[in-house]
Amino acid sequence: MLVRCLLAALLLASPALSGAEEPAQVPTETPKGLMPNLGRPTRPDDKVPPLDFEKYFLGRWTFEADAPDTVLGPGGVSNGTVTYRKLADGFYEASVEGKSETGPFTIVESIAYDVDAQMAFRHVTDSRGYSYVQKARVGGNIGGDYRLFFESAPFTFKGKQVRLNHTIYLAAPLTFRTDIEIAEGAGPFVHMSPWRYRRVR
Repeated sequence: MLVRCLLAALLLASPALSGAEEPAQVPTETPKGLMPNLGRPTRPDDKVPPLDFEKYFLGRWTFEADAPDTVLGPGGVSNGTVTYRKLADGFYEASVEGKSETGPFTIVESIAYDVDAQMAFRHVTDSRGYSYVQKARVGGNIGGDYRLFFESAPFTFKGKQVRLNHTIYLAAPLTFRTDIEIAEGAGPFVHMSPWRYRRVR
């Protein structure tokens, strides 16, 4: 039920459907990381604080990747920018403008983050001809490292069934990376080269 409600809300919150347009909200201070200041050394029984999605992601980032050929198309080097903005409490959008060796592309992600459940959901539309939905568990440690493990529902691209996993690693305030795995049909997941992001100051 939670998944259905959040996915429905993603579509309603999408600016493409609502017509809402707001500028990206960029942090006014230099990010200092996600590790809490306890005023003392950490202990094994310290409680891990939930991921502050807004504090980390909102704003503009650059990215670069070097991917192999897959069922989704030719590989090669791609780069560009991604801008995260807030749509409403718990709802966000990521807009990607990229260039690859086969030409320009765009990606739009509508994201829902439930801080209490420590889960995230997103609907991804890629201009190269496919879209999919994913859900993620959000985990972290007291040192301020967090991971979002996104798993997609199977989707069809050019007559073939595809599944995608994205693991987002947050370990530094100004950079993060996304590891991608892809599977065709019922076959095994194959690891692709990571996408590396750097915050635009």
